[in-house]
Amino acid sequence: MTRKVHHLALLLILAFASATSVVAGMYRWTDDQGNVVYSQQPPPDDREHKSIAPPPPPAEPVENSLEKSRELNEKLDAMAEERAKAREKQLRDKAEKKKRDARCESAKKNLKTLTERPPNTLYKTPDNEWKRFTPEEFTEQVKNLKKTIKENCK
Repeated sequence: MTRKVHHLALLLILAFASATSVVAGMYRWTDDQGNVVYSQQPPPDDREHKSIAPPPPPAEPVENSLEKSRELNEKLDAMAEERAKAREKQLRDKAEKKKRDARCESAKKNLKTLTERPPNTLYKTPDNEWKRFTPEEFTEQVKNLKKTIKENCK
């Protein structure tokens, strides 16, 4: 039992000694060559020196700092994900605008072709056949093209 007490006393003395060495401050002085010296030991002679206090302990426990760091990392990851989604949306919107612009130009061109040609002109259909529009078909085509222009030309 005495050995345990001695070991405990020795551990307490070592813990106290290491704690005081950590708490011990720094010293600042100027040597003979005019160089500024920082040391944990006071100057070897009776030189004028300044004691520098050790930095204060952390304001909060390390565990709290680690938790805050994890939370910040999670927020940063979420923000990065949001930015990536916003970029994808921006690219999709740009591609959709390009398609709308193409539909707009095509509809304008087709409307101009329909309205500037003589009434009995032959037109090529999507299935590569040639056809003359009846007055009703002509009116329907013009109506559809104007609708396409209205929807796509903004």
